[in-house]
Amino acid sequence: MQAEILGRTIEVRDQVEAEVKRVKEAVVDAVEDRLIEAKRAVKLSRRAAEDFVDEAEYHIKQRPFSALGVSFGVGLGLGAAIGVLLARNGHCGR
Repeated sequence: MQAEILGRTIEVRDQVEAEVKRVKEAVVDAVEDRLIEAKRAVKLSRRAAEDFVDEAEYHIKQRPFSALGVSFGVGLGLGAAIGVLLARNGHCGR
């Protein structure tokens, strides 16, 4: 009886070890796949950002005064928005 239980226990242990090994390999493969996808996404994002910067530089060189006007307008708008938000929250010197 004990030999039978011991034999069954060893059999179950071997099955569990095999299943653990299979699951571990599947997890490692999935992590490696996601890591490769993340690296690709970073490379694509970097290239897109470089292209955007190059395009912006080109347009600024072609129309420097328009770029200056747009920059001034954006800065003025952001400053006004921040001022309104600060005034609404009571952070302005009263």
